[in-house]
Amino acid sequence: SYTNVDWGPWDKHDGKIGSVEDIIDDIDKSNFVGARMKYQYLMPKSAFVKANMAYEDVCLTSYNDHYFSLMRSITNPDVPYGKTFKTLSQIVIYNSGRNCSRMVCSAEAEFPNGPPMVARQIKSAMRAGTTESYVKLGEAICKYADVYS
Repeated sequence: SYTNVDWGPWDKHDGKIGSVEDIIDDIDKSNFVGARMKYQYLMPKSAFVKANMAYEDVCLTSYNDHYFSLMRSITNPDVPYGKTFKTLSQIVIYNSGRNCSRMVCSAEAEFPNGPPMVARQIKSAMRAGTTESYVKLGEAICKYADVYS
């Protein structure tokens, strides 16, 4: 389970993005696109690495009544080789109608200075960590949807 979670505000329209209140009915939601937020959290120990802090820069790349998408850039500088790569992740959540939604996720490791000899192992550990975070996000969405349905 993730701990020490700390997030900042969206850099624009904070308090309105993601709101279920009627306060956003009079706002052009397309203005939400491009909003950014930073957050960090302690990832639990895994088979690959000790517990470590993850730092995310999140950008809202689409937002309308049918879907929204987030582009995430994640760094873990405390893991071995952590300063040599970052994870780029995209999440799209679709409103499928009839109180259903669908989440599509992707992740890729980026090595700005070229891949190290252990790039394959880094990618494997990165995929395991991001997959776990996608599962947690899906669980949170389901819990939130149950409260507001």
